[in-house]
Amino acid sequence: MKKLILTITISILFGNKSVEYVDGVAAIIEEHIILKSDLAQMVNMAAIQNKIDPNQNPDVFLKLQENIIESMVDQKILLKMAELDSIVVEEKEVDTSLDQQVQALIGQAGGEKKAEEALGQTLNDFKREFWFDMRDRLVSEKYQQQLIGSVSVTRSDVLSFYKTYKDSLPTVPMKTKIRHILIPIKPSKIEKEKTKKLLISLKEEILGGKSFETAASEYSIDPGSKNNGGSLGWVKRGSLVKPFEKAAFSAEIKKIVGPIETSFGF
Repeated sequence: MKKLILTITISILFGNKSVEYVDGVAAIIEEHIILKSDLAQMVNMAAIQNKIDPNQNPDVFLKLQENIIESMVDQKILLKMAELDSIVVEEKEVDTSLDQQVQALIGQAGGEKKAEEALGQTLNDFKREFWFDMRDRLVSEKYQQQLIGSVSVTRSDVLSFYKTYKDSLPTVPMKTKIRHILIPIKPSKIEKEKTKKLLISLKEEILGGKSFETAASEYSIDPGSKNNGGSLGWVKRGSLVKPFEKAAFSAEIKKIVGPIETSFGF
């Protein structure tokens, strides 16, 4: 399977929200080609979805462009393999997926007009041009699902993999034992800053010798842990709000982290 990636030249003018395509071949995979205009369209759509402005984050945008072309090349390779296996999708499936994609773009851009401005074309034009790309994507995904469905992994396979790579596999604890101090906040910038400063001062006091349990009983308003020195006991992954869980499971043992803002407070 030959895979050739050529030099890519894309001009995306975000200043006036229009897109200028310098067409040509971006990549060739067997008899399949990826046009620069198609690449530009995909990059533009991904920039909308990820809220990336190339004027403010040029490095991030360039990295996005690299990832998109690699993904498109991989998809074309899968498409070629799917054709050999006679994988097909119905037109209704393509229409439904395309409508969902357009609605997602509208929501992420903040309305139909803004979506069209960012894409540099009407949504109807986008749907008409992107229809075949969506079909190819669905065919590739269907082929991948078929491959995954045919994969069988035995217990001995898992044990063999573990024995081979156990020295390089990271330890991922399923539970962690933590304490916390919960302080309520009002939805204003001033109150948030006051709360953060209070928690930072408490952190300094604890590092200076004050017990975490004492600080929790004096300041925390969490009724479930306040009178227990802030202890939540052993908790499983997936049982905490994301910012709190990320900090708790990535913190070193006996180390104090934070302040951490969650929907419940700091």
